[in-house]
Amino acid sequence: MSMHNVPADSVGNATLARHRVRDGIQQLILSGHYQPGQRLVQQELAARFGVAQSVVRESLLELQFCGLVQAIDNLGMFVTGLEAQTLLDAYQIREMLEGLAARLCCENASRADLRVLNDLARSIQDLGRNGDYQTMSALDREFHFRMIAASQNQLLTRLTEAYRVLGMFIRANRDINQVHEEHLRIVAAIEANQPDEAERLARQHVQAARQSIELQVADGKFLPCTVGDAGERPENDKASDASRLGSQKKQSKKKGNP
Repeated sequence: MSMHNVPADSVGNATLARHRVRDGIQQLILSGHYQPGQRLVQQELAARFGVAQSVVRESLLELQFCGLVQAIDNLGMFVTGLEAQTLLDAYQIREMLEGLAARLCCENASRADLRVLNDLARSIQDLGRNGDYQTMSALDREFHFRMIAASQNQLLTRLTEAYRVLGMFIRANRDINQVHEEHLRIVAAIEANQPDEAERLARQHVQAARQSIELQVADGKFLPCTVGDAGERPENDKASDASRLGSQKKQSKKKGNP
């Protein structure tokens, strides 16, 4: 049967199954169930999710594009051991794409989009001040996703999927109030229809996060984490990290994501 004769609902069901399996495997990796270097057995995954091995294979290929898994010739698919440089490379791409998204938002974002972004910015700051760093980090990712979606460029949205996944491994540890101010400035520039300024501020915002991570790497303090770890915390609460990384200089400020 040619693709022209395949019912549309069959194609849709296959796509939903692939996405369900992809998201399921992704969550298992992010939660630490599968460790870096561990082999992903397609037969076991097919049984776990109740799908054909072909669906698992397609899902793993998508995760390979995101950088979460890698294929080793004649051995199969393995969980990738993410290195700091890989995550920093993702931030370089993010800087360019989110700058473009902010520019496009000046033309395409609705008033409802802007209200959502302002509300998210406020909630992110409130959560950080109240110490709920894990929820704060999730809303921070939501803020950036909503801005990209508001650009109404579907290809741009798809291109950002890979680094959005990698972003779950990163804690930039920036000052919460500074992050809040940067979010508000980006939204204000979009609302004022200032594409050059919106792009500049969005890129500057991502660049500041990357520079914060680079400083952590240089000081030997950077440790990729997963959503299964505790959320953003002040540096002086990270006793478990300190035991693994050696003595760290304590800081009194609360820290947040970019």
